[in-house]
Amino acid sequence: MMALRLLLIGLLAMIVSGCATRQVQTLANLPLPADQSGNCCWQALQQLDITYDKQEYKLTGALAQTRDGVTLVLLDPFGRRLLSVTKHGDVINSYRSPELPEGLPERFLLASSMLVWWPLADWQHLLATSKTGWQVTLDNNERVLTYDGKVMIRARYAPNSTALVDGMNTNIAVTHEVVTLQHAHQALAIQVVTQRLDTVEQVPVQ
Repeated sequence: MMALRLLLIGLLAMIVSGCATRQVQTLANLPLPADQSGNCCWQALQQLDITYDKQEYKLTGALAQTRDGVTLVLLDPFGRRLLSVTKHGDVINSYRSPELPEGLPERFLLASSMLVWWPLADWQHLLATSKTGWQVTLDNNERVLTYDGKVMIRARYAPNSTALVDGMNTNIAVTHEVVTLQHAHQALAIQVVTQRLDTVEQVPVQ
């Protein structure tokens, strides 16, 4: 009886540990910065080449930061919507097509986009004050996301890119702006090419 009880306790501990690990690796427990950063507001048209679990996906993406929040939309090569995610404050709403791999959760795709394109100062201030074990640091031309000192994601920018520190901004040389995200614990890499960047005028609050 005691042996069975110990076995059940061990299995429960493994399940809890596995869930916690998945939360970290999918960025489910990563705090996200405010919708509007210091370089608000803009919208970008992007090409994404995603390599996941030995499969390749070529998608078109639209990412926008406005007074209404953050929006990410992904389309397949035929223009069909695979994903749309909106963030307004702490509320996240999403739609995902069954054709999008389950290993690419909506919040992960949103969080990784914000990791790349929000100002580094926004991330570092948020994570320093939240004290959740997450950190974003610089390593040459990379942003490095770590949890309790362990690397989770590396985002590599073009040499001398202003986006490395400033995030998305009007000084970006759009035709040369390529960022590659590499997951340290999953067979996942995302290359993002910004094809067009437009400034969105803020509407004054009445």
